[in-house]
This record gives sequence, structure tokens and C-alpha cells, in this order.
Amino acid sequence: MLSVKPSPQHTTDEAVIAATLWLMTRYQQTRCKKLARMVEQHLAWIGARSDNSTLAQTCKKLRSAWRAASGDAASLHH
Repeated sequence: MLSVKPSPQHTTDEAVIAATLWLMTRYQQTRCKKLARMVEQHLAWIGARSDNSTLAQTCKKLRSAWRAASGDAASLHH
């Protein structure tokens, strides 16, 4: 059986997306503003590096909501 290994970038993308989902879940449980800020940072990372324009746009839209949740609404220029 032929095994196809994902590219390192693909693996990294999946790891960051999984970590972001975990952070979102933890935020829902705790309402910790630091976690919200980390979610916003992960979304920025994914959006800036994704080759998928739909994913990048989705991350851009979600970032503003997570920025507000983190209490960092003053930094909307990011």
C-alpha cells in the first residue's frame, strides 16, 4: 500500500488549526481573556499563511470577534 506523507506546511497548518480549536474550547469554559488573545493570534497566523482564500477570509472575520473578547479592541489595526 502506497503511503503519502503530508507536506510539512500542511502538517503545521493542521496542528495550528487543532490548537486554535482547543483554545476556543478552553475559552468557552473559562472566559479567560488571555486565551481569547491567543485564539486571535492563531487566527492571524492561519490567515496570513493559508493558501486557501476562503480560510484566510474566515480567519480575518473571526479575528475581530476574538480581539473584542480579549479586550484588545483598541488594536484593530492588526
